[in-house]
Amino acid sequence: MSIQDLIIRQRDFSAGEVEPDAVRRDDIEIMKSAVRRARNLVSTHTGALTRRPGRRLLFRDTGIVADFKPFNDVTYKVVFTAGGVRVRSVGGTLLASLSAPWGAADLDSLVFEPMENEMFVAWAGRTKVLKVTKGTRSWSIADYVFDQGLDSTYRVPFYRFEDTIGITMRPSALTGNIDVVFSQAFLTAGHAGTVFRYSQRQIRCTTVTNGTTMRAQVLEELPKTYRFTVTSSAGFAVGQIVETDQTNVKGEVVSVDLLAPNSIAVAMLGSLTAPVENEKLVGPTAVTKIEEIASSSAIGATLQWEEQFVSNARGWPASVSKDRQRLIMTNFDQKKNAIFWLAAGNNRDGLIGGDPDNAMVESISAECQVFHVVGGYDEFAVTDRGIFYIPVSVGTPLQPGSVEFRPVFTSEISRIRPVEVTEGLIFLDKSTTGLYAISATGQTARPYIANEINRFHRHLFGGVKSLAVTSATSEFPSRQIFAVNSDGSVVAGQFNADREYVGWFRWEGDGAVRSVAGAYGTVVFMSTYSFNGAELGIAEELDYSLLCDSATTMTGTIAPDVYYGREVDVFGGGFYLGKAVVGAGGEVSGFSDYPTITIGIDFQHSLIPLFSNFDGGQAAGQGEQRRKIEKMMITVRETQEFQVGNRIFGSYRGGEDMSKPVPMRDDTYRYRETGRSYDPVVEISSTFPCAFKLIELTTRITV
Repeated sequence: MSIQDLIIRQRDFSAGEVEPDAVRRDDIEIMKSAVRRARNLVSTHTGALTRRPGRRLLFRDTGIVADFKPFNDVTYKVVFTAGGVRVRSVGGTLLASLSAPWGAADLDSLVFEPMENEMFVAWAGRTKVLKVTKGTRSWSIADYVFDQGLDSTYRVPFYRFEDTIGITMRPSALTGNIDVVFSQAFLTAGHAGTVFRYSQRQIRCTTVTNGTTMRAQVLEELPKTYRFTVTSSAGFAVGQIVETDQTNVKGEVVSVDLLAPNSIAVAMLGSLTAPVENEKLVGPTAVTKIEEIASSSAIGATLQWEEQFVSNARGWPASVSKDRQRLIMTNFDQKKNAIFWLAAGNNRDGLIGGDPDNAMVESISAECQVFHVVGGYDEFAVTDRGIFYIPVSVGTPLQPGSVEFRPVFTSEISRIRPVEVTEGLIFLDKSTTGLYAISATGQTARPYIANEINRFHRHLFGGVKSLAVTSATSEFPSRQIFAVNSDGSVVAGQFNADREYVGWFRWEGDGAVRSVAGAYGTVVFMSTYSFNGAELGIAEELDYSLLCDSATTMTGTIAPDVYYGREVDVFGGGFYLGKAVVGAGGEVSGFSDYPTITIGIDFQHSLIPLFSNFDGGQAAGQGEQRRKIEKMMITVRETQEFQVGNRIFGSYRGGEDMSKPVPMRDDTYRYRETGRSYDPVVEISSTFPCAFKLIELTTRITV
């Protein structure tokens, strides 16, 4: 019995290139719009397949780039380099060059967040602040510094670290410059400049004498230590917190004398209000009457002290972000599961309080390291063990006492910073090959769910080191995701509103991409090229009008210095003019007939369709025999020349004016492949850099 021909009509290519192990999975929906292999192609919002855009040379530099829009309609390119920061205009003009302490090894781990006219930069050292001044547009970079009030106290967060539990603090005086002695050694040279609180009053370390002693400046007059003569000191113990019943003064018991006369020494907490005689002293295990009060000449050594949570001694955050008008600091060495929100509307106010707009520090109860916090409808805490969402609503506002962490996804996760999208966020697993998206479910019980979005495309990813997303533009009306691999290739993902997956395509070229940034409708790659045997770093912007990478348009005959001695591809008047070698002085000769030319580095696009769709009937038997492609109908739009197998299509036809560029045609071409195979393979590729858009591929396969 004969086996019927199989006709595969593919009009949607949005699923991208699938894993080789999955090419026989014709039982799943995604395979209907997939391809076997694709290089330097991208799916359009309609599902068609087109040559990927080129990249325009912006400027020569090496590092990590970020878009910064501090003022309305004013955007800058900020490049973080080894040892500095360079600020450029959108066109690439250098506006400022500033020194910074990070090195080349730190660049991939830098995390930066713009707020108004400042950009906060977290790294392995102290947080830095890049600032452009309104009016003068002058640039500066400085250490992050917490606010200081009119009373000279600092708006810093305080915390009692676990390694200081049980250690007492004893100041030598209540005011002025004093000595402070701790009962055990823990001080380091980095504590110089750190703010402490003794009984809720601030002092600032000026110098560290040794592990137990420091010199300090009293910022708030310290509470006194009183010696009470009481009716009975029985039942009181050192370390207890006690309170008077009339003046409501609290303190810590620092000594107890059980012999007559009974006396108790109490270091006051916070308040400078003095207790009075004949009121009662109330403790957790006893109550007694105060018969006499005297100020103690010796200041009590108390357990009631704290130190600055974020400091040179304890560490600075490795990640910063913002949400709900709050600067957020995370990824602390000193408290791995902590998140620090600064005060609403003031990114220098870190003093923790109980008011709704106060700063706050909260810890996730799970054993985890918080890498990042990402805002959105709610907030998401990205940790090494999974994702937690923080509900934020009218009923549960983001304020002290209302923060809750609910798990969404449990697995090991990469440190690479996730990217926020409309639906939620996109993040990378620890293998740096798996991408996941958290999206809303619309359910109250489980409002978010995490799904792998590159399950059938993992082979395209490897050592991902940078992620970015871009919004739709007039040139390309679809949102895209970009992932930069460690080998310098890029994987571009296409959001598909009609289907529950993202299609992925691998982009390659002569240059190796090191990082990507997407904002305000633009995508910028930091790439390296080998020019004249030297590796040069450049910034390139995605440009859908270009057919090559590292491209620049010239009105004269002298090219930028990055091209000196380099072979380039030349375009002019709509023609591809071939290759030329740029002279040692930048000369590009032989193209004087064209008022402008574009030079750059070509890349080749190619496509191998997938013919594995055995949808029932007698044609299903084809999977058991060698098959051949009887006929392939290739429908294209706005396409010039391309090649299928060993045949070229779309070139000049008889009678056409060859003084004009190859026409961009809307046409259908017929191709037939010889030979048989269990899995027929036909390659569609470029012949020279030109326009290509595939909208339908109809293939008749027979045995």
